[in-house]
Amino acid sequence: MRKIYCVAVLLFAFTLTAQNANRYYPSLKNLLSDTMDKQISNDFYFYDTWIRNVVQSVFYKDLQHSASRNGDASFDSMGLLFKRQNTFTLGNSGIELIINKDKPDFSVPVNIQIEQKHPILAYERSFDANSYDPKNFKQKYELGLTIFNLSEVQVLAEFLNGFVSTKKDKKITAVQQLILDLKKEAKIKITVDEKTEKSLLKTIANQVYQQSNKYVSTVLYDIYIKNKDTKKETQMFGNFFAKYNRNASEYIDKVVAYHANIAIPKTEISVMIPKEVIHVFTLDPNTNATVNAEKSLEVLPRLIEMKTIQTVKKKCVEFTLTLAKTTNPASFKVLQEIPLNKHAFLTNDKRSLTKYKVSDIQKLILSVSENEITVDMIVKMENGDWNVTIMRQDFKMN
Repeated sequence: MRKIYCVAVLLFAFTLTAQNANRYYPSLKNLLSDTMDKQISNDFYFYDTWIRNVVQSVFYKDLQHSASRNGDASFDSMGLLFKRQNTFTLGNSGIELIINKDKPDFSVPVNIQIEQKHPILAYERSFDANSYDPKNFKQKYELGLTIFNLSEVQVLAEFLNGFVSTKKDKKITAVQQLILDLKKEAKIKITVDEKTEKSLLKTIANQVYQQSNKYVSTVLYDIYIKNKDTKKETQMFGNFFAKYNRNASEYIDKVVAYHANIAIPKTEISVMIPKEVIHVFTLDPNTNATVNAEKSLEVLPRLIEMKTIQTVKKKCVEFTLTLAKTTNPASFKVLQEIPLNKHAFLTNDKRSLTKYKVSDIQKLILSVSENEITVDMIVKMENGDWNVTIMRQDFKMN
């Protein structure tokens, strides 16, 4: 169901031209299903269209699959075959992916192992990603109640303890004030004896539902959290879930997101970063002179992590490439380092390009949205890992 999206993690740079149909192995397009559109939101339609075009020309063999009962996680292994083409470009970025580089026969299968996670399906099997709006905090609140497993009685207790305000000059309990608020704001009349009622909160919840046909959690959100001021509503939302997670909004966004990890046991994949982005050079051991490289910088991913990011502030598909260790003695400079990376202490006219070692590159992070691509590089430095943005530009998926 979601296999094609995790396969896309491996094929993140593939823009394939048509190939003749393979007679022996099935095409990846056979793994598509009608229900997969619900796994990734239509907000990523540009990505979905790209993947559908890609899979028509890639083949697979030896597929093994296992999945959890809830459908929220699965594991796959397979070999991918490319019969006539082994070099692919990621849109107009200039970043290339090469299969079995420098080998005469690149039709040898590329073996991969895929771990997929879509955590929200453990809570709502019928969840539709197209229905999710990260800016809709009432919707996010209702999901949060399910994710944190809060009953209506627990919710009512949380509001009584943290949201119902009682004036000090009046001898009134939180329950009595809640009843007054329900009457004023929701036209709901609660009849209970606080002193004698054994199941007080359950009784109140039942009466709210009987009179409004709404759960007490929904009614109380509208009274105590909902606000025309988005910042205030966001703050009150965070206060409600603070005991369960300090960053509840971000946590729920992550639960809703789709994740996939692809392990590449052998270095059969090369990622080429264009020389217009990275200036690679070495030092002549005899003269100590700088020798400029004419080729792009090659890195070898061993693990590719893919996730959809859909938050209040950000919406993209993110690929994190953990790279294989290399003994490459070359160094490099990021040609756009100064304009793309702010410095807290030095102004641009007092800065110079930093020299990095190729062997110190740890990861590449590619954030692809509908109209923009940003590429960050994690480099090991003496004072810790350094995050350097090496590319940010308008983006078109060819």
